[in-house]
Amino acid sequence: MNVYENLDINTNLDNNPDITCIGAFDGVHLGHMELIKFAKTVSSKYQILTFDPIPKKYFNNEHELLSTKQMKINILSKNNPESIIFLSFENIKELSPLDFCNILSEKLNTSAIVVGRDFKFGKDRVGDVKFLIKYFGKSNVHVLNDYEVNNLKVSSTLIKSSISDGKIDLANKLLGYTFSLKGKVIHGNRMGHSIGFPTANMKIDKELVIPKFGVYEVIVTIKEKKYKGLMNIGKKPTVSEEFNLSHEVHILDFNEDIYDSIIEVELQSFIREEIKFENINQLKAQIAIDINSIKNK
Repeated sequence: MNVYENLDINTNLDNNPDITCIGAFDGVHLGHMELIKFAKTVSSKYQILTFDPIPKKYFNNEHELLSTKQMKINILSKNNPESIIFLSFENIKELSPLDFCNILSEKLNTSAIVVGRDFKFGKDRVGDVKFLIKYFGKSNVHVLNDYEVNNLKVSSTLIKSSISDGKIDLANKLLGYTFSLKGKVIHGNRMGHSIGFPTANMKIDKELVIPKFGVYEVIVTIKEKKYKGLMNIGKKPTVSEEFNLSHEVHILDFNEDIYDSIIEVELQSFIREEIKFENINQLKAQIAIDINSIKNK
């Protein structure tokens, strides 16, 4: 498998895919997986084409993402495409639909395509599936309808709003896997350690969606080993007045130095909202209750 993280649009790829999946693939959710599954029914010789950054992020830098570029590569690569291709959106945003299709055909050796029905491309998004059909032929363009779960259209927007609302169960169902946060363990103020519940403070990519403030049941992966844990996402109002966002995880049955390590935290369920307690003893009592709620699950 080849990964082209910033392919020059003037490069002629030495490949010969039978079909190309095209999309933003933010989060690589169940709707995206339908495109990949369809491509696999056509041929194991398929490639995935996406954009860096995705158009919504390019036009609005405040746009939150479900996945970083590396996260996207990790998920997509599990599906064994021949190639994963990232085109710089900066380099293609002014292209006409015809020029974009010429790149697909002449540079990326694309002869057949699978896209969602809402796919738009070209400057001002004037290109659509009708244009693709006109260019490549009706039999070579496969257009999939929206994918639904429990009568809900699966979309990155819905998943992000679910995460922001603390509906992590729904988000995980729409993703088809457990939403996770990955980052380096950094030094904090050691407040958790001082009250008997040490936490790992994580540095999380600022471009990712921020889950609803509160406490989550999580699974923590450290050096390929998994542990139960509690994660607090928020501003720690009981112990801090600085209002800085933090991601802290208390790992059950674990007592090792993991500073500067990269850990991954899978959000299993939302336990409760973040609370400003009157004193530290109330906070400690609630943390003990939270731990007991997940310990024997």
